[in-house]
Amino acid sequence: MRMANPYATEAGVGGVVNQRKAKVTIEVGKTDYSLLKDFVDEESNTSVETYLNTINVGNIDVRNVMHHEPSSIYRYFDPYSNANLMSAEFGYESYNTQTVFYMLPVYADVLRSSLLETNDRVRRSNHTYHIAGDRIRFLPQPAVNTTVWIEYTAKSDPFNPDFAVDSGDPSVNGINSVHNIPFTDIKYENCNAAGKSWIRQYCLSVSMEMLGRIRRKFSSIPIPNGEIQLDGDQLIQEAIERQTRLKEELKEELRELNNVELMQRQADMAEAMQRQIQLVPQHSPILMLG
Repeated sequence: MRMANPYATEAGVGGVVNQRKAKVTIEVGKTDYSLLKDFVDEESNTSVETYLNTINVGNIDVRNVMHHEPSSIYRYFDPYSNANLMSAEFGYESYNTQTVFYMLPVYADVLRSSLLETNDRVRRSNHTYHIAGDRIRFLPQPAVNTTVWIEYTAKSDPFNPDFAVDSGDPSVNGINSVHNIPFTDIKYENCNAAGKSWIRQYCLSVSMEMLGRIRRKFSSIPIPNGEIQLDGDQLIQEAIERQTRLKEELKEELRELNNVELMQRQADMAEAMQRQIQLVPQHSPILMLG
């Protein structure tokens, strides 16, 4: 989820950055304006630059530029349509028997509303704009003073650890898979639980090997009326076996986490889900007219 958040922000379907609005009044004959100094943030009632200084961010991403409120919904439900006009002006409370009603699917209304919204954005505006750096230029030169709004987000680096911590996910500094293992020395506190467990077991086997080599120097210790036999050779053999087993387990786990294996696993899950869906009984929709 943390890796997908920056992409969700760019796609406009979510993310971790808040979208804000700012406005400026473009004057007659003036085409160039500063996005940071001339535009006023709606919530803070200060310039965009002043707001960015309060959150320690240097730049913004402009998501949308508009100079009028969307009116698609009002034109879609037109109060001046023929039916509404007859009902309001002529007092018609019902329709005659020749009136024909068409049953349309819901997606037809959605497509029609999207068409009107596209018309508002493309046809109704007499101006265009160009953004370069922190400057925006409106062409052609405005003939009247017009208020222009922008929807923007404060630009943040998704690979900055502070960015992830602010989003509520402190695990950005940890290592939870093969894909984010750095090519530097890894601190023990940055490893996850599985990695720490493997390190503890390997350290135990290395300690067993060192103890075995020490005991092997003195295979027996004399005591009164006898001697003690030390198990140095057995400790070394057991430690080497444990180290070999841990290395093989790590190699096997890394082999299972490569891209090909992960994709194959996802494909198997998708295929199993499709077979499961095929067992669900399909009911035909029933249309009820009253």
